[in-house]
Amino acid sequence: MNRTLSPDREGVSVEVRPSAAACRVISLAGSGRAEQRAREAVRNTCSEFLGARLPDALLVVTELVANAASHTAGVRGLMLHHDRNATTLTVFDKGGTTSWPRAAEADPLAESGRGLHLVAALADSWHTRPALEGKAVTAVFRTGSGEPEAD
Repeated sequence: MNRTLSPDREGVSVEVRPSAAACRVISLAGSGRAEQRAREAVRNTCSEFLGARLPDALLVVTELVANAASHTAGVRGLMLHHDRNATTLTVFDKGGTTSWPRAAEADPLAESGRGLHLVAALADSWHTRPALEGKAVTAVFRTGSGEPEAD
């Protein structure tokens, strides 16, 4: 298992050992601050696992939540999952559209249309699947070596 030393609040290096798989679901429905709440959840839940990739994950979750808010009937929630190998950020929308998210060519003068290009560039992969009431868009950040944990 990969182990890292990181300073604690007093500046003393401590061993950080990511735990077994964990999952957290956050409701974003009806929130006027959905993007902010999603960023806070990622920061509070996944920063230890993402390490230097945290800024990328924060931008990606912001884009996914903003897209769901702008192009569907609204945002339902966010699911964060991490294990030794990857952290996944999944945004659930409320449906209301038959189109699927895709990275399309944007007009060079347009003020929008580049969000999924950022997601594709920053995440290791991303995909969309049907969900109960709409769609789920997931971004994957590989964070581990894939080696078995040694005791």
